[in-house]
Amino acid sequence: MAVSPPSHVLSLGGLSIGQVEIKGIARCIVNGDPNAPPISNGTVILTCGGLTANLAETLTQPNGFFLMFLNFLQTLLFTPSSCYITINLPTGNCSIYSPDGVLSAVLTFASVAVGNNTNVASFVAGPMLDNIFVTSRIVICEKV
Repeated sequence: MAVSPPSHVLSLGGLSIGQVEIKGIARCIVNGDPNAPPISNGTVILTCGGLTANLAETLTQPNGFFLMFLNFLQTLLFTPSSCYITINLPTGNCSIYSPDGVLSAVLTFASVAVGNNTNVASFVAGPMLDNIFVTSRIVICEKV
């Protein structure tokens, strides 16, 4: 019995991508100050396209940094233009007002690391908004 290759493979610049990393630093910005406190212990969720389940999930560290890696199977479901990050704000952690307690961000392509066994695409999340579909208060998510 022959096994067929997947019908959808993430390809960037002609390179087949076997793994994806997504990173960022989420900070509480109320007046545009880049030294504002970080969003610590916030749940970061990756959602893509019309999926009803989260593709990946992680927590922000005390400094607001987050990093998630997608394995090969998750990468097959990853389409950068239809994926976004949400961060559930922990209560009392940040003085940003968001009606539903959630900030959202689109992903920006950063680079591809070419390896012997697999190519890894790197994306940065940001800027963080209280609604990515409506212009509103911005929370800076620094590139790392």
